[in-house]
Amino acid sequence: MKNGKDLLYNILYSEKMSFLSQIKRFYASEFFKFAVVLLSSNAIAQAIGFVAYPIITRLYSPEIFGVFNLFLSIANVLMLLTTGQYELAIVLPESEKKATALFQLSLLLTVGVALFFSIIIGLFGKNIVILFHHEQLALLLPYLPFYLLLWGFWQTINYYFVRQKRYYNLSVYNVTQSVSGAGMKCLLGFKGFLALGLVYGQLFGQFLATSISVISGRSAFKHLKQWDKQEIVTVAKTYSNFPKFQLPHGLLNTLAGNLPVLLLSFYFEMEKIGLFSLALTVGLTPVMLFSNSVFQVMFRRASERVQNKGELKNDCLMFCKLCLIFILPLFILFAFVPNSVFGLLFGQHWINVGFYLKLLLPCLFLSILVASLSFLPDLFFKQKIAAQIEFIYAILKAIALLSGVYLKNFDLAVIFYCIVVTFMLIVKLIWYFRIIKKYEFSKEGKYD
Repeated sequence: MKNGKDLLYNILYSEKMSFLSQIKRFYASEFFKFAVVLLSSNAIAQAIGFVAYPIITRLYSPEIFGVFNLFLSIANVLMLLTTGQYELAIVLPESEKKATALFQLSLLLTVGVALFFSIIIGLFGKNIVILFHHEQLALLLPYLPFYLLLWGFWQTINYYFVRQKRYYNLSVYNVTQSVSGAGMKCLLGFKGFLALGLVYGQLFGQFLATSISVISGRSAFKHLKQWDKQEIVTVAKTYSNFPKFQLPHGLLNTLAGNLPVLLLSFYFEMEKIGLFSLALTVGLTPVMLFSNSVFQVMFRRASERVQNKGELKNDCLMFCKLCLIFILPLFILFAFVPNSVFGLLFGQHWINVGFYLKLLLPCLFLSILVASLSFLPDLFFKQKIAAQIEFIYAILKAIALLSGVYLKNFDLAVIFYCIVVTFMLIVKLIWYFRIIKKYEFSKEGKYD
C-alpha cells in the first residue's frame, strides 16, 4: 500500500514539476517577450479607452451610439474585401521577395476596393440608407471608403511588421490609436458634433496611429520600393486559397459577428442597439486586442516551427492552461458586479449595459482561446473547412436572432445568440486541437 502511495506521489510530483518547468521555459521564451510588448501596449490602450468611455457615454446618447455602431458593422463586413486577405499570407513565405510582392498586392487591392465603394456610395447611398431605415446613417456613409482605405493599409503594414518581428511598432499603433481616437471623440462631443464626432474620432485615431507607426518603422520599408509585376502575379496565384477560402470564411465570420447589430436594427429601436453595442464594445475590444497580440506572435512562431518540422502542441496547450488559471477567474468575478455599477460608470441611460455584458461573458472568454489560435487553418491550408464551419455558424446565429425577433423580445434574441456563440466556439476549439494532433502525428506539416 505504501509503495502505491509513493508511486502516486511520484507521478503527481513529476507532473507538477513538469508543468512548472514548462511555465519557466515559457516565461524565458522569445514568444513571451514579444507577447509582453504587445500586451503591455494593449493594456495601456485599454486603460485609456476605459477612462474615456464614461465621458463618451455622457456626450453621446444610446441612439447615436447605435447608429455609429451600425456604420462600423457595415464597414467591418466590407473591410475584409480591401486586401482579399492576402495580408495574412505575408508571414508565411520563406522568400523575402514573395513577402514583398504580397505586401504590394495587398496595397493595390486596398486602393482599388476603396475607390470602388466610393462609386457605389455615390450612386446608391440613398438606397442604402432607406434599406436600414435610419436617416442619420446618411451622414456617415460618405466616410466609409476612407475607413476601408485606412484599415486595409494598416492590416497590410501590421502583418509585415509581424513578419519582421517589429512588435514595438505594433505597440506604438495600439497606444496612439487609443489615445488620439478617444481624445478626438471627447473633444468633438463637447463641440456638439454628435454622430459625426464618433466617426471623425475613429478616422483620426486610425490615420494618426498608422502614420506614426510607419514613420517609426520606416527602415523596414526601404526595399519595398522595387515593384516586380510578375512576382505579384505569381504570389496572387500561389496564395489564391486566401481570397478563395479565407475571404469567404472571414466575411462569414465578420458578418456573423456583426449580425446582432445589422439584423436587429431592422426590428428594434436604436436605443437597445446602442446599449448592446456598448456591451459588445466594452467586452469585445479588450478581448480582441489581447487575442490579436497573442495571435500575431503565435502565428509567426508557429509558421517557423512548421517550416522546421517542430512541435506546436505544447505552446497551444500552455496558452490555454494559463488562460484558465489567470483569466477565467476574472470573468467569474465580473459576473457578480451589480448592474448599478454600470449606471454609475456610464450614466443612468446605460445601466442595462451590465445585463448584456454578463450574458456575453462565456462567449468572450472562449473568444480569447479561439481567436488566439485562429491562425491554424491558414497555417495548414484548411481555409475551405473553416469557411464551411463559419457558414454553419452564421446560419445558427441568424436563427437565434430571428427567434428573438419572432417572439418580439430583444433580450431573448441576445440570449439565444450567446448560447449559439458559446457552443460554436467550443466546436472550433476542439477542431483546432484536432488539426494540431494530426500535425504532431505526421510531423510533416502538410495536409491533403
